[in-house]
Amino acid sequence: MIKLGTSTLTPLDVWTAAKTIATPDGGGAIGLSASSRERIEQSAQVVVRAVATGSPIYGINTGVGALRCAVIESSHIRQFQINLLRSHACGTGDPLPRATVAAMWIHLLNSAAQGYRGIRLKTIETIIALLNSGTLPVVPSQGSVGASGDLAPSAHAALALIGEGHCTIPYNGGIRTIPAGEALMRLGLVPLQLEAKEALSLMNGTQLTTSYACQVWTEAEQLWKTATLALALSTFGFRATPTASRTEVLESHHPETLYAGLCKQEWFEGAALPYRNHNQDPYCFRCAPQVHGAVWKEIAQSEEWVTEELGAATENPIVLIDTNEFVHGGNFHAIYPARVLDRLATAMTQLASIAERRINLGMDSRKTGLQDFLTPETGLNSGLMMTQATAAALVSECKALSFPASVDTIPTNCDQEDHVSMGPIAGKKAVQICRNVRAVLAIEILAAIQAIHLRPQLLLPARLQRVYELLREHVPPIEHDRIFSEDIQCIERLIETGVLLEVPAPCTSSMTRRATV
Repeated sequence: MIKLGTSTLTPLDVWTAAKTIATPDGGGAIGLSASSRERIEQSAQVVVRAVATGSPIYGINTGVGALRCAVIESSHIRQFQINLLRSHACGTGDPLPRATVAAMWIHLLNSAAQGYRGIRLKTIETIIALLNSGTLPVVPSQGSVGASGDLAPSAHAALALIGEGHCTIPYNGGIRTIPAGEALMRLGLVPLQLEAKEALSLMNGTQLTTSYACQVWTEAEQLWKTATLALALSTFGFRATPTASRTEVLESHHPETLYAGLCKQEWFEGAALPYRNHNQDPYCFRCAPQVHGAVWKEIAQSEEWVTEELGAATENPIVLIDTNEFVHGGNFHAIYPARVLDRLATAMTQLASIAERRINLGMDSRKTGLQDFLTPETGLNSGLMMTQATAAALVSECKALSFPASVDTIPTNCDQEDHVSMGPIAGKKAVQICRNVRAVLAIEILAAIQAIHLRPQLLLPARLQRVYELLREHVPPIEHDRIFSEDIQCIERLIETGVLLEVPAPCTSSMTRRATV
């Protein structure tokens, strides 16, 4: 249960809840604390009192953006809400994944729970009812520059509240798309009549960019841990030095270098691993603690940024309950989550790049002492030759996608909004990079376990042995050429579920002689 307004939300909290809501089983557990309800109602009353005065206040009884000087008559304020949503719902492209939309709304709700937005409690409760039933708006993926907030995607999401647009719903174990009005009716709800400021408050903010940041951060943490596992398997399979350097050496570098080295060594726990100081492995093994450590530092720092964004008020104008004021600012600018996404994009690319180098090393009999491309009857069989080419293509694509989107800006709204974050573009690129990294790590794991198979006398540390056995339940040893994309996809699924990282070490021997499969 996510109780909005009672505790700090982390990117893992948000993305875990969003994925649960998005499943065909549908629904979630989103609620409001009593204190949040009070703040929301107080904030809405500030808006009611402001409308009664008739004084021009931006976004309440004036136009928005470059139309900020146009005064809206009180009799037209309700129509103005509808017009705002319709005019801003101009997105294009494929629909966003359901989990992304769910995360968008969780972020919006958490912001509203602080009482800065002026949205009525009834409107908030309607959103919660939709989320908890697994009913999510259809939102196009393109059309936001990330300031003044993610307007177009958020407008599409808010359309569902007035019964316009379409929604996806759980249906017979799958997902079905229906008109939003029908979706509301199925839940016993009626389309809302939005009141002053609600349309702007529902659109304004960093909902989409922060949703991407929650996803990418969560996936990046898991991919980093998987990369450490892949490194451990490759160390044994490709006959690298098990201890890349002594703890004393790692301690003399960055703290994250030591952490990365110790995380790798956890997979070797209990094993007698002699130092081989006379043998210097290529950098893809010897410098792995340094590279993985630098990536981990960026992941750790990014969590702080995203967590702060999830707790921030990203509205304009901000409603100040204590003083009955509307204060203008630029909190809707998505530069913080946009920068996180660009940083994680390049960090994940580093992770893929060094993994690909280990894959390449594993193909070379001069480096491994095994057959070229890890296949029996080399020549007749090409083995894993082309999997390295696939990894190279994925890494190259990651590099091309790593150019930071947040350094770009195109002025919009007659230059009133003259510096924007391009956060959603940073998010789309970072999500694709994470997909690529997952595939590269799957290829490294496939190659590493094949190398282990080709060393029948090899002793594995107990926990690695358990991982090897789990992988072998899904991917048999390579005896002759087959369609390797199926193996890669299978390992990708195992990575995505996190099951490989959950394998405990057995309580028996610290070293296990691997049975020939």
